[in-house]
Amino acid sequence: MLLALAGCPAPDNSHGLVTTAPPAQLLDYNEFVCEVQPVLIRRCSFLGCHGNADHALRVYSPGKLRLIDSALNTRESRDGKLSSDEVMRNFESATGTVYFAQPSDRQAPDDRVPILMKPTRASFGGSEHHGVGIFPAYPAVDLSHDAEYAALAAWVGGKKATGAEPACADMFSKLGLKPQ
Repeated sequence: MLLALAGCPAPDNSHGLVTTAPPAQLLDYNEFVCEVQPVLIRRCSFLGCHGNADHALRVYSPGKLRLIDSALNTRESRDGKLSSDEVMRNFESATGTVYFAQPSDRQAPDDRVPILMKPTRASFGGSEHHGVGIFPAYPAVDLSHDAEYAALAAWVGGKKATGAEPACADMFSKLGLKPQ
């Protein structure tokens, strides 16, 4: 248990990085919703780590961290689809992890791109998130064969989605949201 908690960041009392440009000017919202957010929810949203509102990278997800009024906090509301506010906060939080990196820095694990650097095993150029190397995930033998890492790297590298791609359109439909 100690090892799992050692990989989590300290509380962020400033509630995240404040940027001078809107996140949508930096990275693509549609690509985030369709490809990146599912990875963050699957790999990073545990309540002891990034499923914590006090952390710089916070991930709202069904059954875990939610923006729900305590009076309305029911199992149905906790486990339901994400709200548009929760999705936008996830986008803004993730965008904050690459804010200082230039596009040329965003192709591989780099100190200026924590969303790529921290979850990557040291043997692949990452920092292992204080001892917890998530990527590459089994059965991938390297980063180029890890679809989840590739989704993060593509988004950080500037990949865009229109929202009309079939899988992406399905994701927006499931969330009850519209592409931007």
